[in-house]
Amino acid sequence: MKLIALLMLFVTIFCFSNISSAAAQSAQKSGNPPTAHAYRSKAPQLKEMGGQEVDTKYFKVIIPAGWSMPVPVQSTPHNGVTALFVSMSQSPAVSITVMETPATAKQLGEMTLENMKKGGIASTPLEEKDGMWHSNLSGKGKGSIWFGDNNGIASVTVITGDDIEKAEDFFSVLSPKTERLFPKKAQ
Repeated sequence: MKLIALLMLFVTIFCFSNISSAAAQSAQKSGNPPTAHAYRSKAPQLKEMGGQEVDTKYFKVIIPAGWSMPVPVQSTPHNGVTALFVSMSQSPAVSITVMETPATAKQLGEMTLENMKKGGIASTPLEEKDGMWHSNLSGKGKGSIWFGDNNGIASVTVITGDDIEKAEDFFSVLSPKTERLFPKKAQ
């Protein structure tokens, strides 16, 4: 359960890419037109980081032009790491969590999707795709989620936003250090 709680916390934090549009919707509901401040006040401050290298024990990436990393890579329990990459337009965003676990990618996917469902995030049935497990997300969290495993290491990669195909730029520069942990595309 600690593993699932950790993953759910990260997925919840990761879904911040919709915060700026929520601020604008709130302004519209109150009868006021959304202002630039409505967008900026709730969105994290992003800094263009294109060309910078991020190197972990599980992957390496040269951040593509037009992308940022709002917080540095975080160490997590079970010899894990978590990283968040965001397009400067704030859509899409890519979160990656990798850790040691006895759970398979399919088990991790089933448990995570069930917990997400309880939180109002709908998903398509889990399907095997490109050696990993995949689902599309809708409802409170629009996007795509991938689960991978290899020899006691598992990963969860979440892509959120209105135009997740733009994440192809990110995946084209992601270099796995362990196979079957990361998708090669957004969907």
